[in-house]
Amino acid sequence: MEIKTKAIRLFLFLLLFLKLGGLSPTLYSSPSVQEDSLQVSTSPIEFDKSIIESYQTDEDYNYFKTLVEPSAWDKFKNWLNLQWNKFLNWLLSGIDEGNLWNYVALVLKILVIVGIGVLIIWLFSKYYSSKQKKIAQHQNLVNLSEEEQLLKQKDLLNLVEEAEHNENYRLASRYLFLNTLKHLREKKLIDYQFQKTNSDYKSEITQDLIKADFTYLSRLYEFVWYGDFELNVTDFKKVKSRSENLIINIQNLKADE
Repeated sequence: MEIKTKAIRLFLFLLLFLKLGGLSPTLYSSPSVQEDSLQVSTSPIEFDKSIIESYQTDEDYNYFKTLVEPSAWDKFKNWLNLQWNKFLNWLLSGIDEGNLWNYVALVLKILVIVGIGVLIIWLFSKYYSSKQKKIAQHQNLVNLSEEEQLLKQKDLLNLVEEAEHNENYRLASRYLFLNTLKHLREKKLIDYQFQKTNSDYKSEITQDLIKADFTYLSRLYEFVWYGDFELNVTDFKKVKSRSENLIINIQNLKADE
């Protein structure tokens, strides 16, 4: 009887141990394999080819771009743009704050910029006018020296013949006119001065015949020499004949006339 009681106690102890350990034969069951509710699709997914091509041609999705070295002109434009932005930042600095003194500073900056621009333009115009004046003075001195030397020569007719032989009738007409001035000065019919015009010489001549021939020759000389008009051989012959007749009339004048 005692052995039977011990066996019952041992059996109950085993049951209690199995129940506390979660190994109760009545509650324990092997985990069942649960099937996935999502069925695995074996068919491939197809995409619209037009959509794929649109992505391939879009530069925003091109992550393999080749860096191009900017040209010298592009670098200059970028530098110029940078300087311009710096200038605007300096000019308009503090305007967003709405402070009165910032607006006063803006007006002063604009006045300074305008003043510098006016000063540069004034200096440039003064330099240019001074340079042009010096050039004109230099040209006058050169022309005066050349004309004076020609008037002092005794062989102006030789220069006329030489230019005529070279068919340079424009230069030959200049020598003819200078030869006329030379004879007028020698006869004291004119007071030769380089700054005088042909109209001044015309007003100094009192003899009507000489004045008429001189007016014709001076007008033609101005057209040909200063107006760059071409002079052919026929017209030059007429001018030369008129000039020779004028010089003859000048030489035939009496000393007291």
